[in-house]
Amino acid sequence: MAQNSASHNPIGVSFGNLTDPPPPVDDDTKTKISEAAKKDPTGQSVGGPGKDDLEKSEETLDHERQRAETSTKFAQANH
Repeated sequence: MAQNSASHNPIGVSFGNLTDPPPPVDDDTKTKISEAAKKDPTGQSVGGPGKDDLEKSEETLDHERQRAETSTKFAQANH
């Protein structure tokens, strides 16, 4: 039996077309979501590069370069 997002609905109960866009969200809810994202201590809701991506040490960059070179050599050797 095929499963979709409405599979749990009782037979005969309609909740609308699944391909329609969701209902609009009121401004109060949008504000609360935005504030919660800004207060997120893990920063998972914030877009863009993280602090670690911007402040890599020379040692880290050298290590990443060596790993990339090793991967390239390995890929070339296998083809």
